Amino acid sequence: MKIFVNNWRCIKNPLAGGAEIYFQEIFKRIVQMGHSVTQLAVSFKGAPDKEDIDGIHIIRIGEKNTFNFSVYRELPHYLEEGNYDIVIDDLNKIPFYSPWLTKKPVLALLMHLFRKSIFSETSIPFASYVYLTESLIPWCYKNNNFAALSPSTKQDVIKMGVKPEKIVVIPPGVDLNYFKPDSKVKEPNLIIHAGRLKRYKSVDHLLWATQMLVGKRKDFKVLIIGDGDDLPRLKDLAKKLTIDDYVTFTGYISEQEKLNYYQKATLLVENSIKEGWGMIIIEANACGIPVVAANSPGLRDAVLDQKTGFLYDYGNIEQLAHKIELLLDDKNLNRQMAEAGLEWAKNFSWDNCAKETIKIIERTINK
Repeated sequence: MKIFVNNWRCIKNPLAGGAEIYFQEIFKRIVQMGHSVTQLAVSFKGAPDKEDIDGIHIIRIGEKNTFNFSVYRELPHYLEEGNYDIVIDDLNKIPFYSPWLTKKPVLALLMHLFRKSIFSETSIPFASYVYLTESLIPWCYKNNNFAALSPSTKQDVIKMGVKPEKIVVIPPGVDLNYFKPDSKVKEPNLIIHAGRLKRYKSVDHLLWATQMLVGKRKDFKVLIIGDGDDLPRLKDLAKKLTIDDYVTFTGYISEQEKLNYYQKATLLVENSIKEGWGMIIIEANACGIPVVAANSPGLRDAVLDQKTGFLYDYGNIEQLAHKIELLLDDKNLNRQMAEAGLEWAKNFSWDNCAKETIKIIERTINK
């Protein structure tokens, strides 16, 4: 098959995150199965217009704030030139509305919908724009199949009017040969958060919980891993809360460094108001650490509450601090949850993700 994918960012984009890893891990395997994959992605400084990565042919056009408009303009040309069997729209930000641009079969690959959570991230005018563009999804893609990242994402699309039978859920995988425990490097009472630092990810909740814990104990450290436009605000807040001695911001680090911190940590904390899925949670579980996560869409799908970690009510800082303290103080509970997390992580395979994706691609073409 010849597959054409509209996707905002390629894996080499400096802003690439979990959504880009999800795409790359699945579609490089689809290439290995003998299929052709072309990805249309946004340009970034220093990147060539065309490049092959893991067998995926990448075409870069446009700029980060106008990429969707570039797709609307250029997509018919690329499809006519390449004679593709299917178009896949990765609906991870502003939709591409390919069903209105081509008569070829279209599959919607959906990480998550922002809906009202976008108003926690950006200005009202831009948030309103994102909200309205998402509102057109059931109109544009009403006859198309969807591959959703999580049950929470599936429910979001159903609420918008898409029929349940058109949606399959394909959670991400994890590389268990790479993400694995190492008890020899453990650091006592090390709390970590990992991921891109965006306002809607609510990492400030962890800082407030840290201040609450500092009032009761001094025997722990917090490590916030990653970069993003919310980093300056978070650093300022840590100073205002006078918790500088307990909190370290790493900024951008390599995947190897992230793995090392997973293996050293006592637990992982995730606070986001909404995610497509908690990929970082499963990575942490695979490294033998339990998690405390907000009971938010996406995160609640990745955590087995009271088995692989704890869910807390989003925004309830006191409850968050209490759950963290339980995992710091009760070593047996921490060990039990870590072991359960290791077993849970075994359910997630990139090879299975690729096989399930091929099934829905073939079903879409055959329809």
